[in-house]
Amino acid sequence: MLIGTGKREAADGTARTAARGAGVRAAAAVLGGVLLAGTAGCGAQRTNGDAGDRPREITAAETALLASAQEELVGRCMERHGFRYWPAAPPTRDELREFPYAVDDLGWARRHGYGGDLQRKASRYQRTGPNAQYTKGLSADRRRAYAVTRTGDGTRAVEVTAPNGVDIRQNRTGCLAQAQGRLYGDFREWFRLSTVVTNLPDRSGKIRRTALYGSAVEAWSACMKEKGHTYGSPSGLQTALEKTPDGANPREAHRIEVRLATAEAACARSTPLSATVRTLERHYAEADRAQYGADIDAHRRMQLSALQRARGLAGGATQNAAHGK
Repeated sequence: MLIGTGKREAADGTARTAARGAGVRAAAAVLGGVLLAGTAGCGAQRTNGDAGDRPREITAAETALLASAQEELVGRCMERHGFRYWPAAPPTRDELREFPYAVDDLGWARRHGYGGDLQRKASRYQRTGPNAQYTKGLSADRRRAYAVTRTGDGTRAVEVTAPNGVDIRQNRTGCLAQAQGRLYGDFREWFRLSTVVTNLPDRSGKIRRTALYGSAVEAWSACMKEKGHTYGSPSGLQTALEKTPDGANPREAHRIEVRLATAEAACARSTPLSATVRTLERHYAEADRAQYGADIDAHRRMQLSALQRARGLAGGATQNAAHGK
């Protein structure tokens, strides 16, 4: 789910409120910012360039590789400082999926509903994973030292004002910052670009106010009604889920999620909703590119360059494991 944090949303959302972006946020909760990965030291160009000159987006598999590499570097750093550290598993393709308007992947919906199972998995790892168990066995002083070693002591930080107006800080000391600096070549520039790219202005309100979206939602709502679910919109369904009392049996909660999410996805695909959302997102993405295209491209270049380092780290980690290191 996130190499870093989910776009405009925290990584610690509950299972129900995570429905629209469960994957990325759950992964971010486990990996502690890994998804915001990648910088190879290229500065942002001041021109947006033609579409043919734009660097490509990295794939889900490459995102997972960068996450693994960052965790491997964090682990090595922690061990150099006398601590044990178990790198988190990289995010799966399912964990990286986001559905900001409506779930429209029927297979994903059948497996995960609205992603509550992924959130529970991430939460369980944070509570009971090997790093959590290890730190529980440390003295209070050593636990504090562990945290400072991993993420810094807060006295030296980089701060960036994101496009959405929020000031975001990250420590520039600690193993996490060191790992990002080594992987991406320039920690400060990587953090700046990641902050920009993952916090672009929220266009969802504009999209939802378009006549195209409204018409598509009406068709979706009619489809849902035919399936026995009376909801005016996907967000209305989400609001209804959020009002469900907490404490439900996870298995029953998952069953309910799957039933509703599969209906939502089937209707999103059989009506114009899914295609309409893609069309509108492309339109508004061009508005983002007009303003932030240089940073978007620089961020992608840093990721693509970092992949070369990540592949080398992955090979080294495999060799170390084979030799019992």
